[in-house]
Amino acid sequence: SITMTSNATISHWMALSTQFNNKDGKRNRIIMTDLDFPSSIYAVSKIAESMGWKLEIIKSKKPSYLETEKITERIDDTTLFVATSHVCFKSSFIQDIQSIAEKASQVGAKTIIDGYHAPGIIPVHLKKAGIDFYIGGCLKWLCGGPGNAFLYVNPELAEKIQPSLTGWMAHENPFKFDLDLKYTSGSYRFMSGTPPIACLYTAAAGLDIIKNIGIKNIRDKSTSMTQWIINKAKERNFSIHSPLKKELRGGAVSINLPYAFQVKQALDQKKILVDFRKGRTDNEDVIRIGPHFYNKKGEVDVLFEQIDDIYSSGYYRKFSKTISHVT
Repeated sequence: SITMTSNATISHWMALSTQFNNKDGKRNRIIMTDLDFPSSIYAVSKIAESMGWKLEIIKSKKPSYLETEKITERIDDTTLFVATSHVCFKSSFIQDIQSIAEKASQVGAKTIIDGYHAPGIIPVHLKKAGIDFYIGGCLKWLCGGPGNAFLYVNPELAEKIQPSLTGWMAHENPFKFDLDLKYTSGSYRFMSGTPPIACLYTAAAGLDIIKNIGIKNIRDKSTSMTQWIINKAKERNFSIHSPLKKELRGGAVSINLPYAFQVKQALDQKKILVDFRKGRTDNEDVIRIGPHFYNKKGEVDVLFEQIDDIYSSGYYRKFSKTISHVT
């Protein structure tokens, strides 16, 4: 039920392409939210534009979460896809994908869930949730590298659909070099050209580590670490742009800081690695702190001590305000 892809954006295209021959003119809406990853929105919006579909992006009132009801109330019999995140990339908010999938299934819509920030840090139960398409990758919590993405296709759906975005690896016998495409069975029909073998090979060690430690152990450690971060942020009256309830929080905590991009650069110089993420406004810019199973609370203490020093010394002023690179 899982096949290899090179990145999450292409995985979205694969799922969307199963409806390129959709003849139901009434069913033409795709639902996303403004908490979803921009690359996913770019991919969906351009395909929707070319297909004559309508893309609806639901706006969140707060930067950290969106009530599930705001999504489910917009799903109806005109909905073609609901394409949204499992764990939101900026705030680490865990969405209720099961409730979303249940509503979509009731009206005949399909779900495309971007789970890039979920596997390896929280338990993922796709069969229970009833998801149609689930996209993930090894670059984040699975300790792999780039070029390692995957696409889950619900087994009950896989044999009934044919992706239009395809290639020779989707053929039932690719080395026959037949000019007529005969799709292979299951999710492997969602393969396209030759997969990035070297990238996939490099991911194997990280996957073994995650498997050996166990997702329950990782999740328990993660919730303890993220709560420690929240406590340290509260001590300093920093605004927290992630859920405070552990059951709604993924593996990271985003903290709204003044001069966040400059602070991030200052931390880089101190060999402390966090992410900067642009907010909807400058007042919502955050640093995202994502401890994994190998990190310790003492390292979090050092992080906040260094942030204190960066502000008190004015060290952040040495760095540019202009956002010029990926962090």
